[in-house]
Amino acid sequence: MKTCRLALLASLPAPLLGSLVACSGGNGAKAPAAIPTSVVVTRLQPHTVPIYGEFVGETEAAATVQIHAKVTGFLQRIAFQEGSLVKMGQLLFVIDPRPYQDTLTEAQATLAVDQATLSNAQEIVNRYRPLAQKHAISQQELDSEIATAKENQAQVALAQAQVAAAQLNVSYTRIITPMMGDIGTSQVKVGDLIQSGSTLMATVYSITPMYVTFGISENSYLEYVEHRRTQTRQPEPIQLLLGNGTTYDQMGEVNLVAPAVNTSTGTLTIRASFANPQQILKPGLFVQVRFVVRDAQNALLVPQSAIQQLQGTESVYVVGSGNEVQQISITTSDMVGNDEVVTSGLKAGDLLIVEGVEKVHPGSVVKTQEIPEKIPDTDQSGGGSAATTNGGSTAQTPARTPTRTSTQTPTQ
Repeated sequence: MKTCRLALLASLPAPLLGSLVACSGGNGAKAPAAIPTSVVVTRLQPHTVPIYGEFVGETEAAATVQIHAKVTGFLQRIAFQEGSLVKMGQLLFVIDPRPYQDTLTEAQATLAVDQATLSNAQEIVNRYRPLAQKHAISQQELDSEIATAKENQAQVALAQAQVAAAQLNVSYTRIITPMMGDIGTSQVKVGDLIQSGSTLMATVYSITPMYVTFGISENSYLEYVEHRRTQTRQPEPIQLLLGNGTTYDQMGEVNLVAPAVNTSTGTLTIRASFANPQQILKPGLFVQVRFVVRDAQNALLVPQSAIQQLQGTESVYVVGSGNEVQQISITTSDMVGNDEVVTSGLKAGDLLIVEGVEKVHPGSVVKTQEIPEKIPDTDQSGGGSAATTNGGSTAQTPARTPTRTSTQTPTQ
């Protein structure tokens, strides 16, 4: 029987025979030890980081002028291109001036008559005065001529005022813009009857600066006030995010804070001013403004890529004693760039797994490679890498990575 078994084994293929020999190598053989998984870790350190508030706002022109006529008449000419940039004093409209020119001519003629009458009255006074001194005429006659001359003088003053008013009305038939800015569409057509003071003809919007109005919640306002009390430096400039996600290349500053909170919305209206040299900003744009509302002290920052999310809970992997992986539940609050501020669950000095998270599980033993923690850049001097917007301007990526704490719609 033994000979038969040996013959059977000899007939098996060499690979299979080797496997059988390896598996039957004896009861005392041990399986080879598992190779530890390599991961990259960083040691958490506390930092003071700025927390940004981000709010929805709306742009508006610093000055908006509605163009109305000061005289009534038929529109004779439109002298501008709709949607163009107009300069201060540029001619916009011409109303038929002929009725007002006729009135001016009549007033000038009346003035000439009154001036001639006054001149004659003064000559009579000049002749009568020596005669009255010689008692050739009575004093009463002289006084009567003097009174007539004064009356004629008043008539001349009245006629001069009428001429000035007529000249002013003639000038009003040429409507000019009171400021430089963008002009919209014409609201009237040639031949329309323009009513003095009531017919809207066009609207001009100033270009620079441009205002942004937004509402800030009571909590954010109080946080900002407390933050400013602890700061000795000037207030941080306000950053502006455009609708396409780019950062506007000009910083702004607050020029108006409402004196009272809107009780219906619970927000405080704030207005900021931004230079607009390249005319990128237009009235009516919805934008986002952001600025530092507070500083987070002793904050622990965890990259989003290191956080595991399951059924509304967040957790991370840390390396404990013996290089054993532990899963820790955490609570986060604000975002700082690609990091989240951890408020509970971790402590300074913990070794956080930042790379290789998908290869480990609780209880596994790992081989660690420690890298320095990325220190958040808190410089607010306007540095950062440059980017180009669609409009061709250079946008500064803010050095202090913004943190969204709340969003409010603009208060009307």
